[in-house]
Amino acid sequence: MRIKLNIPENSVQTDTAYMSDVLGEQKNFPVLVIGRDSYIEEAWAEVVFDSGMIYNLQVGRYTSIAGDVKIIVDMNHDYRRVCQGRINGAPYRRPERIRRKGQVVIMNDCWIGDDVTIMSGVTIGNGAVVAAGAVVVKDVPSYAIVSGNPAKVIGYRFEERQIEALELIRWWNWTAEKVRAAAGLLYGDIDTFIEAFLPDAQRELQQIPMADIIPMEKTKSGPDRRLLYIPDFEQDYPTYPNVIEAFVNSYADTNYELLLYIREDADLQEKLERLDDIFSKYEDVDCYVNLFVANPEDERSLFGQVDGYITNRSTDNVRYMDMADLYGISCISGVDVPMFAEQVTERMCRTQTDKMQIDELERKVGELQAMLSNLTNAYKQQIAQLSTNQYAMNLSVDNLKYEVLATQDKLQLPTIRSGQEAIDKIISERKSMARFGDGEFAVIAGVNRQKFQHADAELARRLMEVLHMENEEVLLGIPDIYGDLSKYNTECRYNIRAYLTEEVRKQNYDLLDMDRTYYDAYVTRPYASYHDNNTDAPKQRFDALKKIWQGRNLVIVEGEKSRLGIGNDLFAGAKSIVRILGPAEHAFDRYEELFAETKKQGKDKLVLVALGPTATVLAYDLAIEGYQALDIGHVDIEYEWFLAGKGKKIEVKTKYNNEVAGGDQVEDVHDAEYESQIIARYV
Repeated sequence: MRIKLNIPENSVQTDTAYMSDVLGEQKNFPVLVIGRDSYIEEAWAEVVFDSGMIYNLQVGRYTSIAGDVKIIVDMNHDYRRVCQGRINGAPYRRPERIRRKGQVVIMNDCWIGDDVTIMSGVTIGNGAVVAAGAVVVKDVPSYAIVSGNPAKVIGYRFEERQIEALELIRWWNWTAEKVRAAAGLLYGDIDTFIEAFLPDAQRELQQIPMADIIPMEKTKSGPDRRLLYIPDFEQDYPTYPNVIEAFVNSYADTNYELLLYIREDADLQEKLERLDDIFSKYEDVDCYVNLFVANPEDERSLFGQVDGYITNRSTDNVRYMDMADLYGISCISGVDVPMFAEQVTERMCRTQTDKMQIDELERKVGELQAMLSNLTNAYKQQIAQLSTNQYAMNLSVDNLKYEVLATQDKLQLPTIRSGQEAIDKIISERKSMARFGDGEFAVIAGVNRQKFQHADAELARRLMEVLHMENEEVLLGIPDIYGDLSKYNTECRYNIRAYLTEEVRKQNYDLLDMDRTYYDAYVTRPYASYHDNNTDAPKQRFDALKKIWQGRNLVIVEGEKSRLGIGNDLFAGAKSIVRILGPAEHAFDRYEELFAETKKQGKDKLVLVALGPTATVLAYDLAIEGYQALDIGHVDIEYEWFLAGKGKKIEVKTKYNNEVAGGDQVEDVHDAEYESQIIARYV
C-alpha cells in the first residue's frame, strides 16, 4: 500500500494524528503523527498492513519535509530465504528470519530534502539535515548533515558546544506563543540565542523533581534494568498488549523491570481493568512489572530513573522520545518484531558517547560497594539503589564519596554549623547574616544562572568582598551540601548532585576558606528540602526562626512581588513592620537607593532582606553601619509551602517564586495593611 502524505505549511496548529481505516474494520489507525508547525510537501509511505500492524510513522515539531520523499515501513527484504521472489499458487509469507521494523521517526526541527528515501527503523535526530537524494538506512545524529546512498554524516550544523546548549534548551517544547515571541532570535545568530535562553534551561533542568517511583526488590538473574512504557489506551490498535507480551516472553526470570506509567484520570479504573485482563494471562510467569499511577509535576522526572523507553503510537510519543534523548536513554520501538532484539538491549544505557563510559561508571560502583562493610545500613541502601542509567548514575557515583566519607573524617570539607546555632547567635548576640548559595557563586563566576539576577561585574566584586570579610558581627552562610545529604529528601539530594559536579565543587572550594566556620544557609529553608517535612520538625524549625523577630520592629527590604508574611502569620509576633520595595528582578541595579533608604531607619530595628544575591551585600553593608540585618532568602515562600502541607514546592499565585515553573507570573494583591507598611518603592 502507498499512502500519500501532503501536509501544507501552517496547517498543523497542534500535535496531530491523521487517521485512516486501513484494514476496513471501521477502526481508526494513525497513518501519520505530526507535530506543531511541521509540513510535508509530498511524501509516500510504502507499507503492507497486516494484523500485526507493524507501523509507526511520526514527525516532530517545526520539521520541513520536501517533495518526492519515500518512507519505507516494514518492507525489509529477507535475503536469507532460498527463494527471494513470489511463487505462483503458494501464499506469500512475511519475513521470519529478519527483524521486522515498523517505526520511522523524524524528530524536531529537521530538514528533509527532495527525493529522499528513509528506510524502516530509522530515527532522524533533532535539528538534522538530510540532503536531497539521500537514502537513509540508519539513525541520524542530532544536528548532523547527511548525504549520499547510503546516507553518511558529512558535517554538523553547529559547533559541539552549541549543539550541547541547544539540546538543553530544546526550544520546540515551548508553547507556540513563546516560540513566536522568540522568532527573531530563532531566525538569528546561534550564540545570541544560546546566551538568551541557556541559563533558564539549565535552571529549569536542575529544578526537575524526582518522581516517587516505588522500588522493586529484585532477586532474579542478570543486570538490573528498568524500561519505561506508557500504554496507549486511547488507540483502536494499541501497542500495549504486544509490548507486555514481548516483555514477559523476553525477560521472565530476569531483573529487567517494565515500568508502566498511567495517568490518573476519569478512565483510570477502565485502564487498570484492561491491564488486569492481560496480566491474568501470565499468572504463572515470574517477571517484574511496576505500575506508576500519577500525574507528575514534570514527566521528565521519570526519565531520569529509567534505562530505556519503549515507544508507542500516541501523539505524545515524539515528546517522550525527546525526553529520553535528553537523558541519553535508548528508545526501543514498540511495534517491531521481535521487539527486544539482542542488538537493541545491548544498547541499554548507552549514550551518544561510548559504552566505555558505562563500564567506567560500573567500575566506580564496584569500588564503592567494596566499602559497604564499614558503612551504616542507610548508606548500604543508598548504594544499592544507584540507577545504572548513566545520567542518574553519574550524579550519584561522582558525589557519593563525599556523602559517605563525610562521617568518617576522611575528606576535607567546609566547616558548617547548623541553622539552629546561627539562630542562637542571631538572638543572643545580635549577629547579622549574609548567605551564599548557587546564585551568588554563579554571579561571582560571571554566569547567568538565575533569571531574577543577571551576572554583574560590580555585584560579583562585592560578593567576593563579603565572602572574604573578617567582621565577626556577620555570620557567613553557605549551604550544608558538601558532605552528608541524609537529612534531605530524594528530590533535594538529586538536585544537589545535579548542581554540585566536580567542576562546580572545585570552583566553590577555591572561593571558600577551609579554616573558617560557616553557618548553614538553609536556615531560611526549613521545609521543602528535608526528608522529615511530613513530621512536626518543620514547625519546630519555623518556631525557632520566629523567635528572631518576636517583639522586634522590622524593616523588610524585598522585591516588589515577594510580599513576605502577607496572607500568613510568619511575622505575627513582630512589634511593627515597614517595607522598602525593590525590583522583583535585577535588584542590584537599584542598590544605592535601597541602601540609602534603609539607612534612614533606626538602628534599633531588625532589617530582613529578601532580594536574591543583592541581599547578601546589603545585609553585610548594613551590619558594617551598625544595623542588625539578615539575608532572609526564601523563608516566606517556604512557610507558604509548609502551610500548604504538600511536602514539596508549589506555585503561590500571589508571590514571586523562582523555584517553580510559572512562579514569575504573579497575581495582583489588594491588601490595605500591606500597602500601609510600604514606605518606599524602587522598582
